[in-house]
Amino acid sequence: MEETLKKLVYAGVGLAAQATEKIEETVNELVKKGKISDKEGKKIVDDFFKKSEKKKDSYESKFKSAIKDVTEKFEYVKKADYDKLAKRISELEKAMKKTSATKKTAAKKSTPKTSTTTSTAAKQAVKDAIKG
Repeated sequence: MEETLKKLVYAGVGLAAQATEKIEETVNELVKKGKISDKEGKKIVDDFFKKSEKKKDSYESKFKSAIKDVTEKFEYVKKADYDKLAKRISELEKAMKKTSATKKTAAKKSTPKTSTTTSTAAKQAVKDAIKG
C-alpha cells in the first residue's frame, strides 16, 4: 500500500513538471511570435506557479488527511508506539533473565550437597550392618 501511495505522489510530481514545461514552452512561443510581451509572459508563468503552489498545498493537505483516515481505519501502529513497546519488551526480557539467574544462584546456595550427605549416611549404614 505504501508503495502505491509513493507511486501516486511521484506521478503527481511528474505531471506537475510536465505541465510547467508545457506552460513555459507555450508562453515562450507566444513571446517569440509577438502575441504577448516578455513582461506579460513572465506574469503568466509567475501566476501559474503561484496557483500551482496553492493547489499543491491543498492536495498535500487532502493527501495527509486521506493517509490519516486510512491508517486509523486499519488501526496501524505508529512507529513511535511500536518503538516504545519494543524497548519495553527488551527491558522486561533483561529483567526476567536477571531474576532467573538470581533465583538459580539462590537455589544452589540453599540446597545441601547430597553427595556428601549420602556418602556419610552410606558409611554409617555399612558400619551398622557390620556390627550387627
